[in-house]
Amino acid sequence: MILTRHAQSEFNARGRLNADPSIPSGLTDEGVQQARRLERVLSVEAIDLCATSEFARAIDTADLALVGRGIPRVSLADLNEPLAPAFEGLPAERYDEWLQAHGSLEPNPGGGESQIDALARYVRAFRTLADRDESVILVVAHALPIAWLRAGWAVARGEAERPRIDFTDPAVPFTTPYTLSVDEVVRAADALEALLPQAVRPPVSDESGTAP
Repeated sequence: MILTRHAQSEFNARGRLNADPSIPSGLTDEGVQQARRLERVLSVEAIDLCATSEFARAIDTADLALVGRGIPRVSLADLNEPLAPAFEGLPAERYDEWLQAHGSLEPNPGGGESQIDALARYVRAFRTLADRDESVILVVAHALPIAWLRAGWAVARGEAERPRIDFTDPAVPFTTPYTLSVDEVVRAADALEALLPQAVRPPVSDESGTAP
């Protein structure tokens, strides 16, 4: 699995929050160049499937990075940003301040979801993709799910005791690819799932592959 954050969007450049995929969030000129550089990096990879979030910035990045290759695509809502209606379109610093004050368990105001709720979605997305038959999957998503997966893998390989990320600066650059094997993704997801309250843990599939 090759995971990368989308290229720079207009909202990124303006320092504004966009957590609603129905609101257009196209790429900047710099973002277009980032996606084209990613195309050159990925040109040597035999990619069988591309998975994106539902956000335009992720889809547009994938379009440019895979142009002309005819690679099948899927869009997963589970890879979306944490829903935060009360902060939509506002300066990202306002949201960062709220997170620092309220933590990961409290739902975002205005009918949003908590960071832990979003993490449960990410774990479900990673497991869904790990269960697929394709040999190489490109995932174009956002900083948070990639930062979480990297943190889970750090625990799985014994470099950390507990998955931790900085919500205000997840340290995931635009269009920088990270590669993990299916086994590594599953082990990272296992480490992340240990953080989840039982109430929000993704359902465990039975042997037929369907959730009980």
